[in-house]
Amino acid sequence: MSALYRQICEQILQQISSGERKVGDRLAPESEFASEMGVSRSTIRMAFNELESIGVLRRRKRAGTEIIATKPQPKFSMSTSSINELLSIGHDTEFQLESITTVHSSDVSSLRDQHSETDFWLEVSGSRTMKNESTPFGINQVYVPARFAGIEPLLESTDFSVFQAIEQAFNVSVCRVTQLTSIVQCSEKDAHTMGLKVGTSVLQIDATLYVQEDTLMELSVARFDPSRFNLYTDVAIK
Repeated sequence: MSALYRQICEQILQQISSGERKVGDRLAPESEFASEMGVSRSTIRMAFNELESIGVLRRRKRAGTEIIATKPQPKFSMSTSSINELLSIGHDTEFQLESITTVHSSDVSSLRDQHSETDFWLEVSGSRTMKNESTPFGINQVYVPARFAGIEPLLESTDFSVFQAIEQAFNVSVCRVTQLTSIVQCSEKDAHTMGLKVGTSVLQIDATLYVQEDTLMELSVARFDPSRFNLYTDVAIK
């Protein structure tokens, strides 16, 4: 027999599937729901946490627990213990190119402490979806310094990720990656693309990729829907 909280999860999912509960409905507070189901409050909390982790419920302070989907939502999991795994998002998801333009260092706050030979950068913008999914789970802007800007025709004619295009065109490879993770508020444009509400907290990852001799390859600014994205790191000290 499965754990009790999993039985509660299955029961709630069945109620949603049958139409007894609908998207937009709010569930009773934990203590009240526990009394209704004849279980402990901790069991209900574990069940709600599980359903939130698979994208069926959304829990917010003072707003309660809301049903936001009729079934578990696909979630992209990125496991990182090496550079290859860190870059796996470029191999395991689909990047939809939206625009390629040129920006000045002063135009983008993330670039003001970076160097490009001409002070201009190639900005590549697009969104990421999981395979066989239509709604993007991530938005990405990649900034390429002038030394590698010649990749533009390659990006327009193939489905390479930016770093893959640079590796292909210039016969180099990524040798170092730094990442900064933060929580930011979702803009109106990003919210529309990812199917979120404006102002929703999203996960932002600023990644800097380098090639040999610590030469900057690209700077990536990506924002993800946290309900559909997991980041797992396992680093061993040898």
